[in-house]
Amino acid sequence: DLFAKMVPLAVQQSLSIYNQRRADLVNRLIGQMRESTNLANGVLASLNLPAAIEDVSGDSIPQSILEKSKVVAQKGGLQTIDQFMRDLPELLQRNREILDEALKILDQEEVSDHELKAKFKERWKRTPSSELYKPLRAEGANFRTTLDRAVQADQVVRERYAAHREVIALLCKPEAELNAAIPSGNPTKSLQGSEVIMLLKTLLASLNEVKKERETFENDIKSVQFDMSSRFLTALAQDGAISEEAISVTELDRLYGGHTESVQQNLKKQEELLAKIQAAHEEFSKSTQSNTDANQREEMLKKLAAGHDQFVELVANLNEGTKFYNGFTEILLKFQTKCSDIVFARKTERDELLKDLQQSIAREPSAPNIPAAPAYQIAASVGGTTPAVPTPAPRSVFQPKPQPPARPPPPSVGATFPAAALAADPAPAPSASMPASVGGVGMLSQAQGPPYPSYQGYPGFYPMPMPMAYNQYAYGQYNMPYMYHPPGQPPFQTAQPPQQPQQPQQPRYPYPQQQFYQQ
Repeated sequence: DLFAKMVPLAVQQSLSIYNQRRADLVNRLIGQMRESTNLANGVLASLNLPAAIEDVSGDSIPQSILEKSKVVAQKGGLQTIDQFMRDLPELLQRNREILDEALKILDQEEVSDHELKAKFKERWKRTPSSELYKPLRAEGANFRTTLDRAVQADQVVRERYAAHREVIALLCKPEAELNAAIPSGNPTKSLQGSEVIMLLKTLLASLNEVKKERETFENDIKSVQFDMSSRFLTALAQDGAISEEAISVTELDRLYGGHTESVQQNLKKQEELLAKIQAAHEEFSKSTQSNTDANQREEMLKKLAAGHDQFVELVANLNEGTKFYNGFTEILLKFQTKCSDIVFARKTERDELLKDLQQSIAREPSAPNIPAAPAYQIAASVGGTTPAVPTPAPRSVFQPKPQPPARPPPPSVGATFPAAALAADPAPAPSASMPASVGGVGMLSQAQGPPYPSYQGYPGFYPMPMPMAYNQYAYGQYNMPYMYHPPGQPPFQTAQPPQQPQQPQQPRYPYPQQQFYQQ
């Protein structure tokens, strides 16, 4: 069940601090034992032990050197170290990319939150991302520091490998080539079976037992497991608070107190053995003959022994570094998932908050957007100043539509045309200079103002008669009133059409008399 592992926040924080204390204690104990082992190997290599007491012939390879050469060859020699050296940068780069991507997700969401806060100001009511992400950024900073320390450790390993590469390569060679590379010296057969040599062998065997005990102690320390969540939950339920330091120190002392005491006794025993070995070696050195060849041979054997120790240590360090990077990758992936989850939750919260803000803004009343008056409507005043633009009414107020003026009454025409005028000549066609509104078809039949005055001998205009049926004898095939000429006045002057050939004239018929209606 996923919820079975859920604990209160105070318990989670206490567990995190406890795990850090436990890791520091375990690393300190293991580091002390490994440093002691390296110190012992360094002392023996400087004394050329055990090769010095094995090399009694002066021309053969000591048995300890042969065994160390086989160990180096079986573990791959230079190829193994070179492969580790090529893999470490790739693992480091992968971890850095995961960490950078996780922090980049936080940065992008924080920038978006800051922009929205600047846009909506006090309306943007939620916890700022900069404050919410402080624990995650602190955790990311710790991861960054851990990677930087790992890079420094890798650099130390590279420097050590460069310093001992030639000797390690010599140990990888066959026995014949290795024997040829070691200078020959005077035999020391007279010392074979002496008390000092027997003492050195006994002390070296005891030192090897001490180093083997450390391997057992290291495995035991790493295998200690204890769930502190129940302990912290009990303390929280009883006291209402957790005293993490007191509880953690007590439990760590109970779990690792015995291991700490055993490690300290082991280190003290090694210190005593090394002191005895150095004293016995001084006595052994006085018994041997010192010459140039013997010194060169001894120096080469020391280098070979130190090369073996450095190879074993380098392989262990590189293997541990590879495990560290692979394990750290899983931790960083969990951290990246944690960052992605909280950013997704923040984006969901942001979208909902934006939706609420948009709806609230849409419900707010807004002032009418009154456009400015055009420039051509603003007339310059006499004094050179521009009059103020009148403020238009709000858009919700409508001006009443102006009513058109009253239509004037139509003209009253009481006279009718005499019957004699109907037989007169038809009215001439209107010229281009005459207005087309005089009795024209398609024009208004009612005047918009007072009628034209009627003078004696010249009647005014008459309204259009009602439409009638088609009359082929009508003037121009239009039903138009005939305007006769009063007696004593000359006819209207019209433009004469061009002369056409004379056609035989048809008999004229009088126009039918029409009735005109008065309005």
